[in-house]
Amino acid sequence: MSKCRAPWSGFTLIELLVVIAIIAILIGLLLPAVQKIREAANRMKCSNNLKQQVLGLHNYHDTTGTLPPAYSAPGVEAGWGWTSLILPYVEQNNLYTQLKVASVKFGNPPASPTTAAQVPLGQTKLSVFRCPSDTGPDLNPNRWNFALSNYRAVAGPITYPLFFADQDMGGVMYQNSAVRLTDITDGTSGTLAVGECMFDLKSGKLACIWPGMTGIQPDGSIRISDVMWWVDEATAQVNGTAPQAFSSRHPAGAQFAFCDGSVRLFRTGTDPNIIKWLAGRNDGVVVPSNF
Repeated sequence: MSKCRAPWSGFTLIELLVVIAIIAILIGLLLPAVQKIREAANRMKCSNNLKQQVLGLHNYHDTTGTLPPAYSAPGVEAGWGWTSLILPYVEQNNLYTQLKVASVKFGNPPASPTTAAQVPLGQTKLSVFRCPSDTGPDLNPNRWNFALSNYRAVAGPITYPLFFADQDMGGVMYQNSAVRLTDITDGTSGTLAVGECMFDLKSGKLACIWPGMTGIQPDGSIRISDVMWWVDEATAQVNGTAPQAFSSRHPAGAQFAFCDGSVRLFRTGTDPNIIKWLAGRNDGVVVPSNF
């Protein structure tokens, strides 16, 4: 009996199946390695984003004498976020000028723009504010469809039962803050500035947006998480269950930028107290570097 051969290949059917099986095994072995390489590249890009943001904070400080506020607005109104304020220092001066950040109000609650031009401009995807590992959409559907950002200002370790305007939460950026580098007596290398926040509807994590804080929402809440959040027992748990927990889709944890521009991955399960201590600019608590 003659062997059954595929006329287009010259292989017997059995030989062809063996080749396919070997290829499948090789793909199975290579795929995790490829995924690890891709994630390593994403994490490096994310780290570079954070470094560039802190460099922008420093350049803003050199120009104005203080670090930018987490957002600038009177009372509980909407206002430009720190990410908009540093646009000229992250190679986005044209966007800053077109938005008229220096002269035009961000929006009227709840985030209805003052000028029509703010709508499309505020929907500009900026890679410097997006973690490449995050799977969220370009526009944040839960934050008035402004462009999504994965980086939130660390407002500090002090929490309040209710939000009031201009609360000093102990960090380096909060509403209308004007913190100088010399005010960071804990040291810039030991004080957090920015942390990651991912978009994940299943767990209620809604990332943030770069244009600003959108003001009072229809339900009466004030969406300060658009641009900043404090560090309490729940949100200090990296990738924890709290909706505002600092989080990311990096397999091991989430990255934070310190005020000196250094970036560190905080692993899931890191002692929340360490993150709380690092969130304060002048609490006097020294955290060992080997935590």
